[in-house]
Amino acid sequence: MEIIINIPRYILTRMAEQQNSGDQTQFLLSDFNTRLRDIDERNRLIRERVLLLGKNLISSRQDLEDSLNEIKKENNEIKKDLEKLKKVSNSLLSEFNKFVKRDELILVERMLKDFQPLEFVRRKDVEDLLDHRVKGNHDIEKQINT
Repeated sequence: MEIIINIPRYILTRMAEQQNSGDQTQFLLSDFNTRLRDIDERNRLIRERVLLLGKNLISSRQDLEDSLNEIKKENNEIKKDLEKLKKVSNSLLSEFNKFVKRDELILVERMLKDFQPLEFVRRKDVEDLLDHRVKGNHDIEKQINT
């Protein structure tokens, strides 16, 4: 037996609309849920990338600080070496001024050649030489007289 129910048409249309409206709401909620998961995933990936970039930045900063400190140490060593070189060069320059120049040396050589100091005798040497000769002459005279 079949039961026939007389349901007015407007009620049927309204029920169909409600069912369509429920399906549409379900679809919208499902779409919203999917989009929310996608956004959460992107947010998580971005957060991981930011953390990785932060770690890399910190590592790079530490490397740069180490390099900078090394360069500063080398710079200080170079400054100290430069100061030492300046002192040595200044002392050498002051010593060079004390040396005889070539022109002066040539002049002194000429003067020594003209002067001939080896040909000069000291007064004491002349007196000794005279005493020796006089004594030698006395000895010769004594020998002749004897």
